Amino acid sequence: MENWEDWQKLFQFGTIVIWPPDVVREIVNLQRQRYDPVSQSYCETHISVTQPLLRLLDDEWDRIHHLLLGYQTFTIQYGPLNSFLPYPCIWYEIQPRENILEIRNALHKTGFFNLDMKLTTNFIPHMTITEGLSGPPVDETLLQLLQEESREGSFQCTELAYIYPDEQFCFNVEKKFPLRDIET
Repeated sequence: MENWEDWQKLFQFGTIVIWPPDVVREIVNLQRQRYDPVSQSYCETHISVTQPLLRLLDDEWDRIHHLLLGYQTFTIQYGPLNSFLPYPCIWYEIQPRENILEIRNALHKTGFFNLDMKLTTNFIPHMTITEGLSGPPVDETLLQLLQEESREGSFQCTELAYIYPDEQFCFNVEKKFPLRDIET
């Protein structure tokens, strides 16, 4: 961790995300690898849900598990592509935002997450292709190219994942937390 940049150190205890199914991750991972291999090397395709944790949790995971069982599984639609230009980020829109934001707010109320960070409020759930850390310049030309080659789709969100970085700042899934099945 001593070689990590300051922004990376904020994520030292991990975060909670939606980890899309393999078929979705494979498609978007290929785009990430092509257009921003540095970002891809840090973490596979995901949808951020929370800010990073303030510390490692122990027994508190039970509280998160029970909290998430209060939310039903739901279908996530991804696409079309959008951007935060001129900030160098191109991403898939995610719907319904409301479900993710409701879960995010409930998790943040636990006090386990760093809410002093930039972009805690006005968060837009998204699935990033490029953040401009490497690869071609992130501009209108790249956005148009990616819009032509990208597609829209959907998947069932049945769980959330806790991801944690290793010493090389590569995130891996450490725990999964199921949402309540619609039928129960």
